[in-house]
Amino acid sequence: MGEKTTILIVDAKNEDRSILMQIGKKHPEYRFLEADTVGRALDLLESERKPDLIMLDIVSPNLDGLRLLNFLKKNERFRSVPVVAGTLPGAAEVSRKAAKFGVADFLMKPYDVPNAEACIEKAIHSGGMQGERDSLTGLYTAESFYAETAKMLRENAGKEYTLLFFNLANFALVNDLQGRETGDNILKQIASTMAAGMHHKGVCGRVADDHFVCCIETEHPGDELGFYEYMESRVRKLAWQFHFTLECGIYPIDDITLSVKDMCDRGEFALGDVKGIHLEKYAYYDKGTAEKYYHEQMMIADREKALTEGQFYVVFQPVFDAVIEKVVGAEALVRWRHPVLGVISPQRYVPLFEKDGFIHKLDLFVWEEACKVLADLKRRGGALRPISVNVSRIDLYHPDLADSLERLLAKYQIEKKYLFLEITESAYVEQPQEMINVVSDLRKRGFKIMMDDFGSGYSSLNMLKDMPVDVLKIDMNFMQQLESSRRAGNIVISIIRMAKLLHIDTVAEGVETKEQKEFLKNIGCDEIQGYYFAKPMPADDFCSFMMKEPRHQEERTGYKKGVLVVDDVTVIRKSLIQALGDEYTYYEAANGQQALDILKTEASQISIIITDVFMPVMDGFELIGKLQENPIYSHIPIIVVTVSEERENEIKALKLGAVDVITKPYDPVSAKHRVKNVLKIAEAERLQMEIKLLNEKNIK
Repeated sequence: MGEKTTILIVDAKNEDRSILMQIGKKHPEYRFLEADTVGRALDLLESERKPDLIMLDIVSPNLDGLRLLNFLKKNERFRSVPVVAGTLPGAAEVSRKAAKFGVADFLMKPYDVPNAEACIEKAIHSGGMQGERDSLTGLYTAESFYAETAKMLRENAGKEYTLLFFNLANFALVNDLQGRETGDNILKQIASTMAAGMHHKGVCGRVADDHFVCCIETEHPGDELGFYEYMESRVRKLAWQFHFTLECGIYPIDDITLSVKDMCDRGEFALGDVKGIHLEKYAYYDKGTAEKYYHEQMMIADREKALTEGQFYVVFQPVFDAVIEKVVGAEALVRWRHPVLGVISPQRYVPLFEKDGFIHKLDLFVWEEACKVLADLKRRGGALRPISVNVSRIDLYHPDLADSLERLLAKYQIEKKYLFLEITESAYVEQPQEMINVVSDLRKRGFKIMMDDFGSGYSSLNMLKDMPVDVLKIDMNFMQQLESSRRAGNIVISIIRMAKLLHIDTVAEGVETKEQKEFLKNIGCDEIQGYYFAKPMPADDFCSFMMKEPRHQEERTGYKKGVLVVDDVTVIRKSLIQALGDEYTYYEAANGQQALDILKTEASQISIIITDVFMPVMDGFELIGKLQENPIYSHIPIIVVTVSEERENEIKALKLGAVDVITKPYDPVSAKHRVKNVLKIAEAERLQMEIKLLNEKNIK
């Protein structure tokens, strides 16, 4: 006897759940599960086998049904499960929102048994993946594709076949920016193009939102590539204005004993090798892919056991203030020591666990480990600094996210200011408005939000305009390119300057050398993380490390604007410093080269440069030229000092980039006011830029 059809009822009202449960008396082939909250529903989804149908209350104010729908849609394991939405006649707006998530049907409340029974039977037998044809495109659904392809392979055992697994990369942006209707029309055109190109020599289907698959006869070598090129050329005509691309994983069928689902998995696996390929958007399943596939299947099979047996563990990497070089925080990083595969990089298993939602369970483990460390330090009287934890893309769609975090903090009696949340820029690309809403809610509840890997995607500037974040973590790839790419340095400078204008703190990851550290300090980066200061360390070592730190966080000393005075005559330098007074911090250099040496380590502290024109080793003109060439120093205003008769030198210095002139012998009062005025102008320009950015932020 086969397994019963599982129906999950998610409804806040006992009486409504009871009405639906009565159907089980007439249909013993149905197995019902009940949940009165979204949290309980998520627990059942994780602990039970995948349901065949979900009956979801979308109108109760005590149950966020739309957030659960969003979670189901984003989770590959559950997106194919049909959902019947319980609604009310006056709830048109919420019903329209639910329809966008692709619910199978609506059922009006209060429920009655006959209507509910008919609705359930219809949804089970024709909805989701159970129907033979996809309702939007007319292609086979996943289950039907598996069955039809298996039949074709059995009946044509002597022929060669190849499976092609297609993905529309960045297609989610089409729905977000152009609307669901436009996206659906494109999917229908792609489906009809695929069906027409088959020439009745294969089977094709739509297995997920933007995933298509086909199995075609390949009589001659290269037939499969020809079909891909046929599809790619036609999709390119559709995609040019929407900025999505067609990717393909190709599996030449060499083992007909495999299930068709496993064949599709191999095609999808080959698809993973397309990432990073710029010219060709297709890849074949081969021996290397097979080994990778085997390892991934091993990781999937072993992960639950690994979590319970302690194979997963958390390490902590301290973060340092860029100026005073003291610990200001740490990041919690998960590691997996597998008994066969050894220590596995998170880059290998995190994307895999995001596909079916297991990443949320792993993230919960990491969050709790971070709270345990904070609680241990608090109990022992050690130094408490904020620990940042990663919040994955799937977590953001989890309706219980904020409540889960608050419960965890309450359990260990930790204040929110000690647990920072890191989200990645790529999550914004996939679902910008949803992410903005979730992040805004988290910030309203008092959580600090960090944007990880900032600068890695094309949406960076637009994200800065819309996303309410507190800290930017600059993509570590920039650190690796600082010495070889001047453009990388210029981009980092621009990011930090923009962040300062928006009052957003910055953290640079992956800092490994003194040169990188000095560069970041000089351009105003707030905090630094990397091997230069400390490697990630186990929890016990991190606690010991923090026990040696002062309990109260050391603050930067009172800030005075820095003035760099460059003149080869000591008495002139001293008299100018005396005239300007004690409201500044002073740096002295006898020539241009000494000035550049000072700037290498102290540029972030220097607000203005006052330089003589004629000096040995490097004169003032050459110094101004080098300062203007270097983007780190080019924003620092320069005043030149000349004798009153040297009008040509004065004009030359101004043309090179100096902003004002002090003539010798100078008047102390005049010199003091000139310096103040130049600093005021620089501050006014900074404020003007800030107003411009804020105005742009408010324009949609």
